[in-house]
Amino acid sequence: MNDNTSLPEKDLPPGRHRHLKEHLMREIRHTPAGDEGRSAARRRKWLRPAVAGPALAGALALAVVAGFAVTGSDGSAAPVGKDGKATYAFAPRVNGDTTGGAAGLLDRIATVAARSPAGGTVRDDQFVYIRSRVAAATVGEGIETKPAALHGREVWMSVDGTRPGLLREPGGGLDNEELERDPAPGRPGYEESTSYRHLQTLPTTTDAMLKWLRSQGDSGDSEDSDRNADQDAFVLVGDLLRESLMPPETGAALFRAVARIGGVVVVPDAVNAAGRHGVAVARYDAYNDGVRDELIFDRKTLELIGSRSVATKAKDGIEAGQVLSTSAVLERTVVDAKGRRP
Repeated sequence: MNDNTSLPEKDLPPGRHRHLKEHLMREIRHTPAGDEGRSAARRRKWLRPAVAGPALAGALALAVVAGFAVTGSDGSAAPVGKDGKATYAFAPRVNGDTTGGAAGLLDRIATVAARSPAGGTVRDDQFVYIRSRVAAATVGEGIETKPAALHGREVWMSVDGTRPGLLREPGGGLDNEELERDPAPGRPGYEESTSYRHLQTLPTTTDAMLKWLRSQGDSGDSEDSDRNADQDAFVLVGDLLRESLMPPETGAALFRAVARIGGVVVVPDAVNAAGRHGVAVARYDAYNDGVRDELIFDRKTLELIGSRSVATKAKDGIEAGQVLSTSAVLERTVVDAKGRRP
């Protein structure tokens, strides 16, 4: 059991996700030099915790552009949908498909996580293997929104985080990419921060976990004074869960902490990138008006089966209900060597 009287230091990789979004927003806006001050203030709303590294860069890049395009309101709050059927690419009734009960659902998910055999006897020289299916819509200001092409993704992450991992995502333009540690001295990169051993050091009580999650979004920079701690915490949870093997006690604390995050709702019918229906816990993005982030779970086993971001407002060629990014977790296990499949 971890000592919850003190929190781990803020050792998530610094800046990579932030720099990516800063660059993308500059490219989209084509901001004149004289407007740089005002634009910088607006761009800060798109920043998220810096847990995401090169392993997620391909999917995140498109998702960021999507977030910009749907900002704004068409003044409509009526449910919308295509043929009333939920698919991986569309969420019908997006503005009228949520319910309460997130705390109860997350408590049940936490109970299952606590009993999970995840990890078992895991050796430091092994690799966590995650096979998934992903897609993100290519959208932006003045660009026609097009459905994304679903494609496979495989990641090998070293158990102890000390050795480079491996990413294979040919459909996303990334194949046999080595996942390196962040070069900043004394700071772990994406590989180490989501390693099984690092996750074992996180708090295992609800209060301590929630405090830790909220602390990670606070960079101490005065320019980040408009950060939303609940939004940062919810996004960070998703980043930690998608491509990692979560230790049982850590996972249980994580889900119970999410139950205490404000604004979390339940989506009874959410579809992952493999077309599998489940139930989602979701939150409307505090920075990107018109976007809802969802973590999708199997209704019976309550295991994480994917995630998605959904447009909740029509804007610039995007329909309300359109899925902007989607993923499906197909396999999650431990293997003896990088590049080896189960």
